Amino acid sequence: MKANLLRFPKPSTVYRRMIENDRLTQKVRLQALAALQRPTRTLLFRLISSPDTPSRLLALAAERYEVAILKTELRQNARQRSPQTTPTDN
Repeated sequence: MKANLLRFPKPSTVYRRMIENDRLTQKVRLQALAALQRPTRTLLFRLISSPDTPSRLLALAAERYEVAILKTELRQNARQRSPQTTPTDN
């Protein structure tokens, strides 16, 4: 029988909660956003669209959102350009 172990949240979950917490200082929220390797686009969009987001956090979120969109576009373009069949030597 498995022992009931405490389940601790993943670091990315803690960072996301810190970013969205308005009571924390701007510096802490900036560090949490910088620490996230791959923030979700929904989180970034929520930060960008909120009128209460501090300017520095807004700038970093916009930059990270642009990178996420560009990566998605690159992936889609790579799929479209990849050949469906392998070329054969004649």
